[in-house]
Amino acid sequence: MQFYNKCNIVKRLYQKGRGERKGLKTFFGGIFIETSKLKEEGIGYPIKVEYYKLTDKNQNEITYGIELVKKEYKSKQIQIEKEQIKSLSKDECKIERMLELFKQNEVTPISAKEIIDDFFGKTLVKSTNLV
Repeated sequence: MQFYNKCNIVKRLYQKGRGERKGLKTFFGGIFIETSKLKEEGIGYPIKVEYYKLTDKNQNEITYGIELVKKEYKSKQIQIEKEQIKSLSKDECKIERMLELFKQNEVTPISAKEIIDDFFGKTLVKSTNLV
């Protein structure tokens, strides 16, 4: 019996034609930024960041990307900031490792592209080369 991790199971479902969706957005995790860090910056309201894995199927190829959503819970309103980067890699596990690092380090949408440039060693200017 062959062992499959979560990454391989999703890939096999798409390959067998069970995952015919063009795009899929999966919640990876979320964090509230530590209150002490917010106070250091003079911010007196909670901020939550959510991390999503994006899965796209184009023809017979599956690619993965990310989406970060920052929610600032100000007095009577919620301000939302998003960054979505599709088709970063064909390697699902690499994307999941990156999302875990983002979550552990409380990365927000505004700095995501610069960090991804460092992570993949390339510039995100409409690049079609997949890692």
